[in-house]
Parts: sequence; C-alpha cells; structure tokens
Amino acid sequence: MANQHQPPTPRELRRRHMHERQAVVFGVLIAALALVGVGAAGIITGAISSPISKPISTPSVTDDAMTTATPCLAKGTKPVQYAKVTVNVYNASGQPGLARSTSDAMVERGFTVKKVGNSTVDVAAPRIVFGPKGLAQAYTVAAQFKDAKLALDTRKDRSVDVVLGSEAHVLLATKDVHLNAKKAMASAPDCVALAKVKPLLPAPKATKTSSGK
Repeated sequence: MANQHQPPTPRELRRRHMHERQAVVFGVLIAALALVGVGAAGIITGAISSPISKPISTPSVTDDAMTTATPCLAKGTKPVQYAKVTVNVYNASGQPGLARSTSDAMVERGFTVKKVGNSTVDVAAPRIVFGPKGLAQAYTVAAQFKDAKLALDTRKDRSVDVVLGSEAHVLLATKDVHLNAKKAMASAPDCVALAKVKPLLPAPKATKTSSGK
C-alpha cells in the first residue's frame, strides 16, 4: 500500500511559512489597533492621562466674543455722577434673580437702571459694555464690581450694559469702591488709546424678559 502521508514539498513548505508569517503580522496589527482604541477611550473618559503636555481644551468662544482691549481714559477724567449713568443689567450667570437684585442695589446707589433681563451670551467675570461716548460712565460702573472687564461696542449713546457672568460677582461694598468725585480716575494698567480699540461687532444681544433675571 502506498504511503498516504507524503512529506510536504518545498513549495508547500514555503506556502505554509508564508501563511504563518501573514497570520503573525495580522495578529500584531489587530492587537496594536485594539490597544490604541483602548488608550484613546481611556484618555477621552479621563481614566488615562493624555501624553500631550498641553491639555486639549475648547476655547471659550463666547468669552472671546465679549472681549476687547480696554480703552484708556482721557487725562483728568473724573467719575460720573451716578444719577447721570444709565445702566442695563443682564444676567448671564444662570443664577435666578441676580440681575434684579443687582439692579435694585445699583438704584439704591443712585444709578439709573433702564433695562433688566437675561443675557444670550456666556461670560465668567462681569462685562461692562459701552460705546465710545460712555467711557467715563463705564469706568464708573466697573469700579462697583470685582474683576469687571470692559468691552467697547458701537452704540452711539452713553448707556452702559452690565453683563453678570457665571462667577456671579455681586456689587462691592460702597467702602470698597475707590472713586472720588474730585479726583481723576486711573486708567486700566493694560489700556490702549480709544481710537485703537476694535469694538464688538455686532453688539451683544440680550433678552429683556420678565422672568429668571
């Protein structure tokens, strides 16, 4: 009887070895892809720290949209009498009632509050938004808040918007407001000439609602 188990030919051996090598290569690739997938999932969920030294973050688009350079005051500019400053107070903090309580407190100090509502923007520190004619008024209002930031827009009047941000800073105590009606106000340290400030375009919108303020 002929032997049914003939030894493989050289050609069959080469083919078998090639298939084995391919199986090893594909196995390594599949394992590497699986490892990359697990690592990516871990970084996204926070279970694994990213090897990138600078964290990936989404910039605050709304904050950037409400930011301009701070204009310098003209030399000798004194605080504006509170009663002559028209203020609109908008709530961007998510804290119900903040715009109303802040506007009531500003009225008690003598400011003229015209509008109270919710803001459609999202900021952190309070924003004091004003036009070129309202620079002195804006500095006068900004002095009432901690860490307030000034933002120039294109309005034609001297009104000032107070946009209360997520940090929900309340008015400073009157003893902490460093304004003297007889002394000139100091410009912000990082200010630039008013003519060189690029204003917000378009001016930020706000809703004048009767609830949630």
